[in-house]
This record gives sequence, structure tokens and C-alpha cells, in this order.
Amino acid sequence: MEVWQIALVILYGFLINWDKEGPKLGISHPVVAGFLTGLIMGDIATGLYIGGTLQLMTLGITSFGGASVPDYQTAALIGTYLAISSQLDAALGITLAIPVAMLIVQLDILKWSTNIFFQQRAEKYVMKKDYRKLEIMQYLATINTSLVSGLPVLLTVILGPTLVGSFIDYVPEWITGGLQVAGGLLPAVGIGMLLNYLPTKDYVAYLVIGFVLAVYFNIPILGISLLGASFALIVYKSSSKKVQAETSSGGGFNEDE
Repeated sequence: MEVWQIALVILYGFLINWDKEGPKLGISHPVVAGFLTGLIMGDIATGLYIGGTLQLMTLGITSFGGASVPDYQTAALIGTYLAISSQLDAALGITLAIPVAMLIVQLDILKWSTNIFFQQRAEKYVMKKDYRKLEIMQYLATINTSLVSGLPVLLTVILGPTLVGSFIDYVPEWITGGLQVAGGLLPAVGIGMLLNYLPTKDYVAYLVIGFVLAVYFNIPILGISLLGASFALIVYKSSSKKVQAETSSGGGFNEDE
């Protein structure tokens, strides 16, 4: 592995949480994190597999009122990095990534707790019109936010491949095999979570069509996705025309009144 690859992975790790809480450029989504890490490491397919699977697990999950949720975007980066650098199966990379997502929740709570201090100091500086120190508080809070994802990634890059290599060497094969099976089941779990939030009963026919195309006709997932997008567009246009027709018939001007 080249030095520039390690440097880019670490830099990206520090940018993920900053983007999530700040400018929201889109680089903090799990599928993007997996793709970019895979691009840096030279294995985009593995990155997309891990990032896409973890992206499914984030659907319908968000943070309200300061609540902390699993950090699947950083987990996607770490899982992809470990899978590629240690030459592991992608399913095992997902299995290793999920505990990371849960662990970073604790760091997120610590971040919010410490950022309160910077916020309180900033408010005092505003009252004193000391805007220079106000800027410093802002910078410190930003750095603190970046550390939530940056530190785990940094430690992973330094220690991760060695620890994972030792783990694979000494752990019995039946355990690693079980982890691979668990990782292989996670995409199905993610799809199940997604379907739970969608009006599945109303569109079950399309699910059956997709299943038949994938299992019996062996059509690649990209082709099925394109067909699904086409069906969605047809349904959307049909529904839009129906709504417009109902609006026109119900809201017209009656000359006899």
C-alpha cells in the first residue's frame, strides 16, 4: 500500500463527520464513503458492496433532538479499508464495520458534551464583542467534531491490518466462516428494513417481477434497477395525470352559479 493512499484515507476520515455536521457536501453517506475508500485503495467493487449494504441500514434512521445514531459512514470507510488492506471477503468487512458504527456512538455523545463548553464560551465572547475568540471557539468545535470520525480511522490505519491479520491467523475457521455468513445476511436485513418503511403491500407485484428476473433469468442487478426505475417513472406519471384530472374536474368554474 502506498503512502499517499494511507494519507488520503486518514484525511477522508477526518472529513466525514465534519461534512455530516457542517457543509453536507454528500461525502458522509455510507455508500459514498465505501466508494471513495475503494477508489483510493484500488477496489471500487468491494467499497460499493460494503458502503451500499451499510447505506441500506441507515434508511429510516436519523437523529432528532441531539440523539446519537450508529455512525455507518465511518464504519463503511473502516470496513472497506480493513477488507481491502487485509484481503478479506467483503462480507467479513461488513461484519467488522457494524461494531465500529455502534462504538462511535459513544464518541458522538462525548463530542456533543464537549462542544457545549465551546458554545458557552462563544456566547460569552459574543456578549463581549470579542469576535476573534469567537472564531477560535468555532475552529475548536470543528476540530472536535472531525476527531469523532478521524481518530477511529487513524487508529484503524495504524493498528487495524495488523490486529485483523492476527485475528484471522489465530481464530478458528468456523468462527470466521460464521462471521462471513453473518455478513452475507446483512444485505437481506438492510433490504428488509427498507421494505418495512415502504408501502410494500401496494407494490408487491413489482417485487415478484424483480425476484423472477434475478433468480430465473439471471439478469444483473443494474438491469433490474433500471427496469425498477422505469416502472417507478410510469407509476409516477400515471398518478400525476390522475391527480391533475381530479383537480381539473373538481376545481373548474361553473357558469350556472
